[in-house]
This record gives sequence, C-alpha cells and structure tokens, in this order.
Amino acid sequence: MAFPDPDRWTVFRLARPLALATALAVTAASMVGSTLAQDDDSAPEASPASEASPLPDGFNKKMAKKVTEVIDAVHPVRRLPAADDVSYRVIDKETFLVELEALFREEYPAEYIAAEDDAYTRLGLLEPGQDLEKLILKLYDQQVLAYYDPATKTFSLIGPLKKIGAMEAIVVAQEYGHALQDETYDLEGSRVKELDQADAILAQQALIEGDATAVMYDWAARELKLSDLLSVSAQALTQQDTRRLKRTPDILQRQLEFPYIDGFAFVNAIRGRGDWDAVDAVWEAQPVSTEQILHPELYPDELPVEIALPDVAAALGPEWTTSYEQTMGEMQIGVWVADGKKAQSVFPAMPAQLPNAEAAAGWGGDRLVSLDGPDGAWGVVWQTDWDSEKDRKEFRKAAKKAMNDLPGAHIATDADVVGGLSSPVLVLVADSKATLQALRGAIGLSGS
Repeated sequence: MAFPDPDRWTVFRLARPLALATALAVTAASMVGSTLAQDDDSAPEASPASEASPLPDGFNKKMAKKVTEVIDAVHPVRRLPAADDVSYRVIDKETFLVELEALFREEYPAEYIAAEDDAYTRLGLLEPGQDLEKLILKLYDQQVLAYYDPATKTFSLIGPLKKIGAMEAIVVAQEYGHALQDETYDLEGSRVKELDQADAILAQQALIEGDATAVMYDWAARELKLSDLLSVSAQALTQQDTRRLKRTPDILQRQLEFPYIDGFAFVNAIRGRGDWDAVDAVWEAQPVSTEQILHPELYPDELPVEIALPDVAAALGPEWTTSYEQTMGEMQIGVWVADGKKAQSVFPAMPAQLPNAEAAAGWGGDRLVSLDGPDGAWGVVWQTDWDSEKDRKEFRKAAKKAMNDLPGAHIATDADVVGGLSSPVLVLVADSKATLQALRGAIGLSGS
C-alpha cells in the first residue's frame, strides 16, 4: 500500500507526534548552521489575512490571530503565491475519526484492502490474522494532529484547543505549506491515481511531505525560540504512543515515516542544487520511484523499468483469478529483505538504513501479482530487475533468507518471464509445492 493513498489520501497530511519529535530534534541545530534558515530579502511579502473574517470553528480571537501570524510568516519562507482561499478549523477527535473512516472507505474498496492484506501476509509483511484496515485506522487515530484537504482547501487541527502554542503553530506552518503547494501545483490534479502504483505514489508523497517539512524547519528556525523548540520536542515525545508503534508491522511504520523523513532528506538534497528554485523544478517533473527519493543523485535520470507480467491466472486455468497487482519499489523491498530487523540510526530525524539495505539498492523495476485459486490455493509471482549482476545476486540471496520462515513453498531464481530484462530475479511464493509447480508451469519456468 502507498500509505496514505491517492486522491485526498495523498494529501491527508499527518502532522504527527512522531514526525514532530524526529524533525524537531534537529531544529535547534538547524538554527545554528543550516542552509535552511537563511534570510532572504527577496522573498515576497505576505498578504495579510482579513480582520473582518468570521472566526473559524473552534477558534477564539487570540487563536485566529496567532494562526494569521504563522501563515503570514510561512508564505515568504516558501516563496510561492499565497493561498488566499485556504480556511482552517478545529475539530474534535470523534469528528476526525468519522471523517477518517469515510475517506478511507471512499479511497480503498473493501476488496482491494482484503487482497492487499492477503498479499502482505503471503510475503510475510503481515502476520496471519492481522487486519490491515484496523491497523491503519488505529495508527492514524494515535498519530494525527492535523490534516489538509485540497478538496475543500481546508486544514483541520485535532482538538479541543484552548490556544495556539508552539506545537500547534508548528503544525499550522506545515499544513499551510501544503496549502501553498496546492495553490501552485494542484495537489489533487497532479496526483498519481492508480492504486497499483504504490511506489510512484510513495515517491510523490515524499516530495509533498518533504517540501512541507522543509518549510516547517525554515519557519521554526526564523520564528521560534530554542526554549520553545525544546518544549515542543518534549511534548511530542510525551504524546507519542510508542507501544502502539512498536506493535505496528514494520511495513506500515516505514510507509508512515518515509514521506516525512526520507522526503525531507530528498528535498534538502535538491535544495543543495539551487534552493527552492530547484525544488520548484522537481514539482514540474516529479519523482517516479522511491529509489529516486532514497538516492537523490539518481533523480531525474534513473527511471524504473516497466514490467508487464503475463496473465498468469489465465494460464493456470478458469478457477484462478488475479486478486492484487502492485509495483513494490526499493523502499518496500527494503522492508521485506530486512525481514523484521530494525533500522539503526544515530540520530532519529535522519533516514536510517534497514539491514540488508544494499540488497534493495540497485533496484531497476518490479511487478507483483497475487493469485487466488480453488480450494484455498494461492500464489504470488514477483518479477524484479536489477541494475547489475552484483545487485541481482545480493537481492536473490536476501530474498531466499526473507522467505525462510514463510509457510508453503517458495523460490527465488534468475528468471525472466516478461522478456527483455537485464538482471532479473523471479520470486514465487505459494501455499504448497503443488501450487508452486503449477505456477512454474504457467509461466514456462522449467525444472523442479
């Protein structure tokens, strides 16, 4: 799953305690020497908000004034045209959860969630019996402080709130950063729409969130005192439900943090090429893979190989159906080959390599299908391609280890079922040896 996913979900902005805690841990250092905190006399002047506007839902006059001050300070930081039509509100947790569930069900058909749950379980990314939908909704319940919805041009703070303190101001800065993006780049119109393009969706999310996180850094470095930053970091860590996070499957944790942490690192690298002008150019030619996010030096030239798998279900027979199809990409493959082992990071705000990360690097492209057959039979066909023979060997070795504890039958072999790949590795997973043999026959793979 690209998490969150298309439409409003690609811009369902999570100003989460986790994101804040990891980001703000380095904000004090950025105030001292970061290139993200430079004054720029050429920045455009902010447009003051109308004082005659009625108070937004959940706001008193002091809160509304503070939000206006934050917005007016964010606008010149990002140097994009002001989002004059943006509105904001405070909603309670109950209202948020109702909206959350409604948006989730709108974007994810029940059959899609069930199929993805099955595919993740078959690969060992979820434990048998875990409910993907419940896991995601519970994670959002605990981690969301605010979100921006481009459909209504509104950002919502989760309350109740009595004031706009440093924590809330930081959230406002990030969410208004999304409003600025939306004003210039049309977040809904430019989104990746296909559910089966998870890797591209995650890459786009990384640009969106990385951009907004960089705006948050810049604004905080200009506007907040060191004491405020330390207070917010402590508050965020206090609010964070670490126990729930630890119980969350690694794949969902990584999908949640990737747009923020790795996206910020990507945007920071791009800014090193020409500050915000360079970032604006990326918006015109958005990254298409998590590989480009993880390795900014590969953007924009390194493009993934498009892999079109044959109709395996048809080859297996009329009782077989394709229930799920996806491009996993380097980020999700990295979680899979890590096989439950945690990343180690000296500094939590910085991207941390997962164990066996080198086995996911050198990704050239992939395509996965999950199939359902008669009497509970199932299979997964996963074609991958790699940049070099070294990359191919590293992935094949790591894939075999990752499948050691899977039930049923499985293989990882140097095979190309689509034609034209340079360094292919084919992964097959099935409920039984008999199904595995049927898969081999359906795709024309000889041998036992």
